[in-house]
Formats: sequence, C-alpha cells, structure tokens
Amino acid sequence: MFDLVFLGLPVFLLHKARILPKKLYLSITTTIINWTTPIVFFMPLVFSGSKVYCNDIALLEEAKASNSFLLSNHGSRIDWMVGMFVGFSRRLSTKKCERIRVGFVCEALIQFMPLIGWYRKLVCHDIFVWRSFVRDAPTIKANIGDFHAAAENRMLFLSPEGVVVDFGPKDMAYVKQCREFCIDQKYEPFDYVLTPRYKGSMTLLSAVQNGGPVVSICLAFIRDGKLLNCSLLSSDRVIPDIYTLNQGVGGSPVDIYIHLKRMHIAQDEKDPKQLMMENYKEKDAILAEWDKRVAAGTAADKDWMFQFEQVQSHQLEGILYQVAHAAVLVLIGLGFDRLDVLFSLCAVLFGLVSSCHTIGWLLNSTSMESVPFETGIKSIAQFLSNWREARSQVKVA
Repeated sequence: MFDLVFLGLPVFLLHKARILPKKLYLSITTTIINWTTPIVFFMPLVFSGSKVYCNDIALLEEAKASNSFLLSNHGSRIDWMVGMFVGFSRRLSTKKCERIRVGFVCEALIQFMPLIGWYRKLVCHDIFVWRSFVRDAPTIKANIGDFHAAAENRMLFLSPEGVVVDFGPKDMAYVKQCREFCIDQKYEPFDYVLTPRYKGSMTLLSAVQNGGPVVSICLAFIRDGKLLNCSLLSSDRVIPDIYTLNQGVGGSPVDIYIHLKRMHIAQDEKDPKQLMMENYKEKDAILAEWDKRVAAGTAADKDWMFQFEQVQSHQLEGILYQVAHAAVLVLIGLGFDRLDVLFSLCAVLFGLVSSCHTIGWLLNSTSMESVPFETGIKSIAQFLSNWREARSQVKVA
C-alpha cells in the first residue's frame, strides 16, 4: 500500500499529466517493481520453505534476456507469483543473469481489487482483458506497443485457459464443455487442463521482438508427496493460492516444478487452434506423468524425462528488502509523529484482509486468493449472482 500511494500513484499521475514521457514512466515503474516485488513473494515462496525447480535453466535465462512470451497452464491462483519470483532472481541455479520486468495478461476484474489489483494497473501496466477478442485486441496491441516504443523489455505471461475452475456446478459444466470440445476436435479429453483460448494468444505474439523466445510452461505443484493440480474431476484436487503457500510456514511447504519448452510459432500462423491444442495435449500428458510418478513415489527417478534444477531463493536479499521497507515506514511515521496511525492502519488492514477471506470462504467453502480480498469479493459476487438467478427462476415459475 505504501509503495502504491507514495511511489506508484505520483509517477502515474505525472505520466497522465504528460510531464513524464512513456519511456521514463516505464523505466521508473520498473525500478519501483524491483523494490516492491520481493516483499510480495518473500513470505509465500521463500520463508514458507517452498522450492522452485526448472528443467531448462538456459531457456529461462534466454527468456529473461529480452522480450519473451510465456504460455502457462492455469492450475493454480499463484502462477503470477512464480513468474515474479523467477523474473526477480539474479541467480538461476549456478548461473547469473539480470532481472527482468514481469507482466501478465489478467482478467479485467483483477485491476479493481484493492491495493495489489490497483498496483498491477497503475504501476505494472499489465494487460487486462474481458475475454472478448474483438474488444481486447486494441488494448493488447496498445499495451505491447508502449513497451516496444520505450525499449523496455518484459517477460509477458499468459494462461490461455483463461479461468481456474473450482468444484461448483458451473465449474463442472465448463470442464464438461472443454472435454466435449476436445472430442469435437478429434482429441482425447484433457484431464488436467482446460482447452486454450487461441485467438487472443496469437495477438500477443507481437510481444516477442528481436528474437525473444516463445516458451510453453507447465507448472506442477507438489506437497506431501501429492500433485495438487491433479485431474480436474478428482475430489482430491487442490487449487494452490496465497494461503496454500503460506501454510508452509510451520507446516508443509509446496514445491513448484516448472517445465519449459521452446515453441516455434510463425507470426502469420494459419491454424492457431491446432497449434494451441497440440500444446495443451502435451501439457496434459506432462501432468498425467507427474501424477503417476508422484503417486508411485518415483518422481525423483534419475531416468525420468525431466531433469530439474533449483532456482535459488535469495533468502538474505529478501530479508533485507523486508527490513528496508519496515524501516522506511517507521521512519516516516516517526518523522510525521504518526507512528500510532501507522500501527493502527496495519491492524485495520490485517483485519480487513482476514475477515474478507473468512467471509468468502464461508460463502463458497474454498479459498480463491490470487490477490488479497479476492476470495471475499468473488464469493460475494457469485452468491449475489446465484441469488438473482434463483429469484428469476421463482418468478418464471
């Protein structure tokens, strides 16, 4: 909240007032992002004991060296945090590389979420879409054009599935639709992934410039010897979110495995549907193999098809960033003689986040926290939608 209000908002307003040109605005916000990012992922991905592994460090290093486009499965609500983690890291296993700004293609609702949603909109300049290709195409092209014109490199993440399904009737209906679509396209139904939305994905290819790679990403989340993002139809499936990761503090950490593969896609690709379906067929097979080997306790076999190296978690650096942020807050509180207001505000925010999450969990029996407040806001919106639908059906009857 502090970084958004005291750093990000003034820069954004100066840019909107045409005092800061686009190139300088993006350069300054990249610096703000590098200052803020570690305090976002430090607790869930470092202090929790989680470990991140990658099968192709060289390809990840290449993706960080220029504009790149990464297509990821969407089996969790914290894919974005994994992206921030690897983009921020200066050390990939034994290799050193520069940091890179990480951007995301997000559902439009995220930009309205308090604090982090506003931060992603005003500071990070992410791409927010309403899932209508006709409506979103100009927004996508304008956003990418801004970064190209400013020569500001970015790793851009997209989850072509577009949604994460829970276990409600509408969620299961959508899973059924995806499986039927697979059959219509002469594929075996996908068990671990939804079908991709391919039209917008092709528009986003313009994000890759000067030879930057297009990379397919398949994320597997494992805890206590179990694949959390297992079959969509399994009652054992867990959708990892911020709370799932934080449970590793004093509990069982979640280990995250990143499987990378370079994709060769022509800018004038004539059949994006088949290309994306083939990619998702492969991701479905990867997760099926993970599920089989984790269940059999053989995931660590040396002869397995994937060889993973750990991405270093830079613990000391994360601690220093946390301490530096706290020091800045306290010093400003002392300077304005408002330290009591600072502590009161922290207590209020803690109460708001926790109560909003709890209310949402009670309404929906699940946690949906990709960003704070999301469980409560989405659950309340869904509850009201179901209530209106039930009411209209009663009137019709």
